[in-house]
Amino acid sequence: MGGIIWLASYPKSGNTWVRTFLHNLLLNADRPADLNELTKFTIGDRNKIWYENLTGRPFSSFSEEEVARLTPRVHRAYMATRPDSVFVKTHSWLGKSHGVPLITPECTAGAVYIIRNPLDVVISLSDHYGLTLDEGVEMITNPEAY
Repeated sequence: MGGIIWLASYPKSGNTWVRTFLHNLLLNADRPADLNELTKFTIGDRNKIWYENLTGRPFSSFSEEEVARLTPRVHRAYMATRPDSVFVKTHSWLGKSHGVPLITPECTAGAVYIIRNPLDVVISLSDHYGLTLDEGVEMITNPEAY
């Protein structure tokens, strides 16, 4: 069993573009990847279905602490889906939530850190969330935003 290769980025920084590129490159696809089918190739680290499948409970019933405590189990479940490494999209930082690492070290095989010019992030983020550019700048400079 392989480990997780994290595709880490700030939101709207090109994570989807990188996942699409990797899909087309590594799977030698006969047609370009369908953006709506990227979950067949990569996993999102906060996809609620994984938490629900492990517990049989709706994600909305979990506290933040419960999500944190379940995260290492979810990461191990990701690894079990592939015989080799699995790409997992994350917007999490390399830190802890309720004393539990957001990125489980023993599940990690590597990481790709995606960086995009912040001026471009603001434009993309503002458009995505329906914000003005000033509101977008305020959002990406707020340490509590993500």
